[in-house]
Amino acid sequence: MKKIVVTGINGLIGQYIVEPLKELEFEVYGIGRRDITTNDFNYIKCDINNSLQIENIFNKIKPEYLINLAWDLGIEHYVSNSNFELLTSSLNMLKYFKENGGKKSVFIGTCLEYKSKNIPIKEYDELNPTTVYSKCKNYLREISELYCNKNNIDFCWCRVFYVYGENENKYRLFPYIINNLKENKKVIINHSQLEKDYIYAGDAAKALVKVLNSQVKGIINVCSGKGIKLGDFATIIAKKMNKEHLLELHELETNEPNIMIGDNTKLINKLNFRDYSNMEDIIYKFLAEQSRAEQSRAVNYKIYIILLYKKLNVNTFLYLSKYRSVA
Repeated sequence: MKKIVVTGINGLIGQYIVEPLKELEFEVYGIGRRDITTNDFNYIKCDINNSLQIENIFNKIKPEYLINLAWDLGIEHYVSNSNFELLTSSLNMLKYFKENGGKKSVFIGTCLEYKSKNIPIKEYDELNPTTVYSKCKNYLREISELYCNKNNIDFCWCRVFYVYGENENKYRLFPYIINNLKENKKVIINHSQLEKDYIYAGDAAKALVKVLNSQVKGIINVCSGKGIKLGDFATIIAKKMNKEHLLELHELETNEPNIMIGDNTKLINKLNFRDYSNMEDIIYKFLAEQSRAEQSRAVNYKIYIILLYKKLNVNTFLYLSKYRSVA
């Protein structure tokens, strides 16, 4: 089987990537920082900033393929110093990949490397990274591309646009809307006029696997090719939950680009990727699964209380029986 290392396996996109890789008979080695147990793939707990451990992992596995999803996307990731650390760590990892016979690597970029336009952005359009995050990503692309070209490694840089899905950081838009509505709290969208290109994380994972398993090299947009205003995005979710009255939509001024939509022509034509999920279907499914999970937890809690009550009654009976016999 073809060996592949995937970093950030527990992340928003990483959680969906194992199944499409296994369908193509890849032997998956996933790297993440959490303590998890799984039989679906070979899991390795490791921080990619730990250079020695990463070197040992690559020396042992000797993977032919690499997908680097790992990055810190916390609440202040646009300005965080972790961007510099991950830039360095990613380059070190590429070196270990090369030293152990690596053939093809797929690294993840961001749409924020681009200069914004009012029409869908193509891969060759002008760049204008302005944050620490987007600049470090762009530097990583430039150096990685140069390194791979010099060392005969096929390299793809996938610029992922906006992503939504299960298990997101609670501070991101999708969980913020859902969690507030569930708790009957107001959902305040200050820049509801902004139009962004959202792709379901499961679709993004499938697209990355398509890229990996192809002859395509260079830059490719991973996006839906369609824009949706943040206000409309929130409204779709609120309608599904029958809580539109809790929405508070504003159109305040912002330094963010009004429109950020990717051109997915290359993804469709060169990779024949058309496996896009319907946003409303995904949201409905997600809400239904959450509801079932909550109902299951409620039932389990009731069972626990009943068993605890019975146990307490038995213990009380035994205590009283013992007390009477002594008396």
